[in-house]
Amino acid sequence: MRKLIVAMKTMKNYFILTILLAFFLSGCESLDVKNENDPDFATAFSNPSDVKGVASSLINSWFQITQQYDGPALMLWVGADAGTCSWGNAAMRDFSWEPRQTWDNTPSYGNAVVTENYYKTLYSILSSSNEVVRKLKYDGMVITADDGTDETKMIQAVAHLAQGLSLGYIGLVFDKAFIVTESTDLTQTIPVSPYKEVIDTAVVCLDKCIAICSANTFTLPSTWVPGIEMTNTKLGELANTVAGLLLSYSPRNKAENDAVDWDKVLSYANKGLTYDFAPVMDDINWYTLYHTYANYSGWGMTDMRIVNMMDSRFPSRWTDENTWNILPTPVTSHTDGIDDRIFTDFQYMSSCGFKVERGYYHFSCYRFKRRDTYLSTWTEPAPVFYKAENDLLKAEALLKKSGPDLATAAQIINDGTRVTRGGLSPVAANAGEIEAAIFHERNIELFCSGIGIEFFTMRKADKLQPGTPLHLPIPGQQLEVNLMDYYTFGKDQGVAGQDYSNGGWYK
Repeated sequence: MRKLIVAMKTMKNYFILTILLAFFLSGCESLDVKNENDPDFATAFSNPSDVKGVASSLINSWFQITQQYDGPALMLWVGADAGTCSWGNAAMRDFSWEPRQTWDNTPSYGNAVVTENYYKTLYSILSSSNEVVRKLKYDGMVITADDGTDETKMIQAVAHLAQGLSLGYIGLVFDKAFIVTESTDLTQTIPVSPYKEVIDTAVVCLDKCIAICSANTFTLPSTWVPGIEMTNTKLGELANTVAGLLLSYSPRNKAENDAVDWDKVLSYANKGLTYDFAPVMDDINWYTLYHTYANYSGWGMTDMRIVNMMDSRFPSRWTDENTWNILPTPVTSHTDGIDDRIFTDFQYMSSCGFKVERGYYHFSCYRFKRRDTYLSTWTEPAPVFYKAENDLLKAEALLKKSGPDLATAAQIINDGTRVTRGGLSPVAANAGEIEAAIFHERNIELFCSGIGIEFFTMRKADKLQPGTPLHLPIPGQQLEVNLMDYYTFGKDQGVAGQDYSNGGWYK
């Protein structure tokens, strides 16, 4: 059973060819970093083949930690009331208690690993990416393939992409972080920065990747992103989509969301993904335990909020043992007003194995079956960014930019998955209908793909349950290492509406 491989795989392939950033103790809310003349760094990046080897693993390392079992993907999924699970694994139960509870940020917490590993691994990726760029940009290192092809720009583009991914996905999840890039003076103490600055720096890094991809022609080796021929064009599209998504997904509330530079988001989305970024898994170096445990039999189920969105005849919340008696007959073919994906992508279940004493609100009668082929073979494409996600980003930017273009936004929605896969009626060029359709598609079409999509979607709309942390604190272990004061969020810890939700989808 897949459950048996967790312990082995969480240790295996964890820091694939990445060099962990070395941290020293120095003052409150500061970070000292080993300078680039450290002999360990010098050895690890001593020749072009070493640098290329490090670069070859960067995208994979980011994919693995964001799709990891011992990462925040599963807890964010249930915290958004997208998935549901009463089991205590991976902080799922603790992050989905009703009413919501304060996040335990102590190093001794049994599930502290879900934030610690994520935080440290993304910094490991960032450290390696920075060093790759330094070697190419400042040391003038040239890297050539066996056939003599100059690969320097290709490798630099990948390193800038990895900088943007690592900083960006730190900024999406944590309230603040340490910003370190190839231009950071590592002999100086590095202060902690708020998430908005972290996101902005990530976007700058992605802009560097985009510029290189626009000015050069190359194709990544096939093992770097298996199953996708990653040309400079496709890599540039990926960087554009990620930049736009970071700007769209990072707001902690509706007011911040309204203040996003939507014209800038539209510029990125217009040059974004024309394909699904879905690397092919091999169950060795590439695998997704997020997709596995969210959907494997006996583990995650689909929250009734999602079920109700597709078929409003079903209750949006499971209340008690009598809920089974009021469920309607599930549809198995197209029915006007009901989303077709409730039977194409989801599966009705006649029982739920969760523990009653942990709350009936965990119960559900549906699971997600769109990943079932992967759960059978373990060697299928694993979507992280669908083309549909970029289409929704484009529609959202057209809706919210200065001088909205409602007609084009509606056309994008109507040409997309809402109608083609959901079988739902087209929307009118009406702001309310378009916004509701985007919210619906992000919850249904993008369900259980990239880390945190449903959580970020709910967060920026003020729809997370009251008391849900809007972001996570720097992990307690790192607070101790850096001599920083303990803090946390959730329930009533932090500032309402900025650190924890004072909204809610069923209020």
